[in-house]
Amino acid sequence: MKKNEYLLSVHSLYNLARYAFLKIESNYARTVETSGITLPQLRVLWIIKVSPGISLSNIARIGCWSSPTVSNIIKILMYKKLIYKEETINKKLYKLQLTKLGTQYINVNKQGKETKLYLFDLIGLYSSEELDFIIDIFTKIIIKEKKEFIFDYIDKINELNLKIDTTDFDIDVISTISKTIALYNLLRIFILTIKSNHSEPLKEFNVTYAQLRALWIIAAFPGITSRELSEISFWSPSTVHVIVKHLYSKSFIYKEKALIKNARYLDISKQGGDLIIDDYNKNQKTLLIFKEVEGISNGDILYLNSLLLRMNNKLSNYKTEEYIKKTIAIIKSKAFN
Repeated sequence: MKKNEYLLSVHSLYNLARYAFLKIESNYARTVETSGITLPQLRVLWIIKVSPGISLSNIARIGCWSSPTVSNIIKILMYKKLIYKEETINKKLYKLQLTKLGTQYINVNKQGKETKLYLFDLIGLYSSEELDFIIDIFTKIIIKEKKEFIFDYIDKINELNLKIDTTDFDIDVISTISKTIALYNLLRIFILTIKSNHSEPLKEFNVTYAQLRALWIIAAFPGITSRELSEISFWSPSTVHVIVKHLYSKSFIYKEKALIKNARYLDISKQGGDLIIDDYNKNQKTLLIFKEVEGISNGDILYLNSLLLRMNNKLSNYKTEEYIKKTIAIIKSKAFN
């Protein structure tokens, strides 16, 4: 029984962390896009600013991206004349540097008090002790993931004030802002690492990570529409359209005509329901994809979850708690019987 309680605590931790991160990330992305670049492109500019002359492979390592993803971003940034390649003695290797225009884009995207950035909503949400506790837990997880190099990146981001213009903030608030930025980065690395851990084992089930996440949402909210799925998942309508199309073609879901014009109610099929439980039993119940969390006490995870729930509520992620309760009910009835 204790093992099952721990597994459900981990399930809650992952989803609370994931949906808080996604809400902040989507808001940040929309804010940055008004400047003419995307958040991943800006993130690459930050990394190059922190580490001038950095290689593509090290950008991928710090950003938790695949090399092809970074290569595509670099091509776009070079086309926009925001970065350039500095040749080395070895003609096959090169170092990446910012142009003056690239630096200007970083400065334009420094967020200030007047910006409606969700990161600012977290300032004052926690006591100093609570914030330190959250950071400490995720720091331990990142160390287990052997990604200690990210700490140096976070320190430099804060040292250079690349994300936030702290000019109009009191000195005490600046300290909290730095910790909040650190927390945001730690959440991101945690979520992307779990995604990476989970993607390979899912090939056995003929689904992608995104398709599995969609199946869980559809299972939790039977009769959901594509528009509602888009809102809950933080995916664009076009992304949801592609995911739903693939799930339907694999017979993992079925559709019914909705009362709303051109809409369809989505429900998980028996085949889809069996898939999410088979994956849970094989990859999650064994803590295979959550191996970095193992060793953290259930008491600490429960306390962390209560703090992360407060974060989700502050961000108006009210569906998160409902989603967790419904998915836990599914796990209890299908995986723990």
